[in-house]
Amino acid sequence: MVKPPAPRRTAEFATLRETPVSKTRNATKAATALSLIMSLTPTAGAWSQPAGTPAAIPSFPTGPDYAGVSGSPAQNDRLAALCGANRNVKDGYVPKPLLVDQTRAAQVKSKQAFSVEVLASLDRSVAMAFLPDGSLLVSQRAGGLRRVSATGQVSAPLKGTPEISGVMGTSNTGPVLDRDFAKTRILYYGYTLAPRAKGEPYAGRILKARLSADGAALEDAETIFEQPNLAPRRIVQARDGTLLIASAEVASGGPNPQSMTDPRGKILRIATDGAIPKDNPFLKTPGANPALYAIGFRDIQGAALNPKTGELWVGENEPMGGDELNRIKLGGNYGFPLISYGRENSGAMINGGKTAQDGLEQPVYFWTPSIAPSGLTFYDGKAFPAWKNSVFLGAMSGRQLVRLDLKNGRVVGEEKLLMDRCKRTKDVGQGPDGLIYVITDESPSEILRLVPARK
Repeated sequence: MVKPPAPRRTAEFATLRETPVSKTRNATKAATALSLIMSLTPTAGAWSQPAGTPAAIPSFPTGPDYAGVSGSPAQNDRLAALCGANRNVKDGYVPKPLLVDQTRAAQVKSKQAFSVEVLASLDRSVAMAFLPDGSLLVSQRAGGLRRVSATGQVSAPLKGTPEISGVMGTSNTGPVLDRDFAKTRILYYGYTLAPRAKGEPYAGRILKARLSADGAALEDAETIFEQPNLAPRRIVQARDGTLLIASAEVASGGPNPQSMTDPRGKILRIATDGAIPKDNPFLKTPGANPALYAIGFRDIQGAALNPKTGELWVGENEPMGGDELNRIKLGGNYGFPLISYGRENSGAMINGGKTAQDGLEQPVYFWTPSIAPSGLTFYDGKAFPAWKNSVFLGAMSGRQLVRLDLKNGRVVGEEKLLMDRCKRTKDVGQGPDGLIYVITDESPSEILRLVPARK
């Protein structure tokens, strides 16, 4: 893999707001220092767990009617025998939702018959994009891209992809095809790279490149955006052409998602040349990172636009339980770690178990125990009429594909698919053929294709 040239550094963090792309591609050492200072300053919007004697970790044992991630006690027992016990099998924490339809929707079984084809098997993979010729462009967990043809042939790694550093586990995202890809062959790809020197933070980059005419290489690669501690998990191109970047936080108790400078636990928004849009919501907030679009997340690993409204919806991983489906509002604060329906990885309560607060957004829906959502798509194809307008999410620790029925933007039914395959699912998407494609989170990964059952 080819390491792209390092972009130029700007002189000051504040210049990111107003300067052209040539000056906005990187945060600088001054930015890093300011980010650290601000993130540790209460008046700058940072937050951390209250100091004092650590509280005892509470226990939430499961009862005889425990359904786990499987939907029912019977399914839970059957799948434990088939696949082995789920890692969250002993998590009996059941927080009370603010709204009655926020969790544990009715389990449904649609009349949509389908079968599963294994299209291809390849190195552990992260995400996919559908090319105009019917093939897929797939990003690999260890770095790089491969093409997978409609018949399942896997290409050699594409040339010209950047080296990545696995500082955040899954340390790349994309590819995302530009909305004018058919004319320009432009795509975007996010990744993390190792610290430049001991004691410095890792950095995240957004790469813009052109897919070669033969599909074998990235050409004219250019880093359009970089910040310290940026951990890009998903990229979505909004209807206005801007790029929405979900950046992860992996710490289970904060404080970074509430910092107005640190990009962790945020959704950021940039133009396709890396510039900062003039209508970003926090441009007038003193000291704020100008790229911020929404804040207060833990680890978003699924994101897609609602094709009817153009709104961004995301699937978010909380530390232990409380995984969320969120509809994103411009400038919204989604609460983590001030509020959460989950707990820290240790089992300790997050901010005393607080789940709601004025001024903080509530999830559309949440799961306890964790399913670890990853990948998200709205289905509007014709191949599966019974699934029209459904939301699909992959589930890593849940080892399933989740389908949600929506009515007026609320979840009214949940169907759990592919559980008998006993596979973690990393990404899900609708192909141009109207079929549903799934990447499993395994070594190696499988690309599954769901097709209507033959009558």
